[in-house]
Amino acid sequence: MFRHTRELIHIASTLVFMLAGADAIAGKGGAGTITYGPVPQSIPALSGSMLVVLGFLFAVLAFRALRAHSASKPLASIVAVGVLVLGAASGNQLMQNAQATPPSLFFSNPSGGTVSVDVIGEQKVLNTSGQTQRVISVTPASGVGITNATPPQCIAGLAVQNSSHCYINFTGAC
Repeated sequence: MFRHTRELIHIASTLVFMLAGADAIAGKGGAGTITYGPVPQSIPALSGSMLVVLGFLFAVLAFRALRAHSASKPLASIVAVGVLVLGAASGNQLMQNAQATPPSLFFSNPSGGTVSVDVIGEQKVLNTSGQTQRVISVTPASGVGITNATPPQCIAGLAVQNSSHCYINFTGAC
């Protein structure tokens, strides 16, 4: 058991560093980015606590199934640690859409995406997606700041109606 514990600690720490470094791997350029997505619609689903219970139930069943075979006992331990690590990191967005954006500043994809802002100064961002989009986040590049822009400002949480716009003002050096 102790022999496998060291291996599991190394695997768990590697997974944690991989999750934390996802933004560094992607790389960022220009003045910053604006991430947007459609305004969420209500759909029937399990509550968050019931999803945790369901995930725990599946993890226990998988662990017991793997432990039933003597050759897969180390694998069962690795799977258990992996489930714990991914459960702890569930607040992180593990996967994102990778979509090309046109050089102009438009919210053009109905399913959401990212707009790269390559210049410093106030920019107008127009919603041409055909549906209301919500600004999820505004991320300046290293050494770049955000100052007040003409209202309505592109800030996290802002809902931009179709054919409407918002403004962003990055300041500093690219």
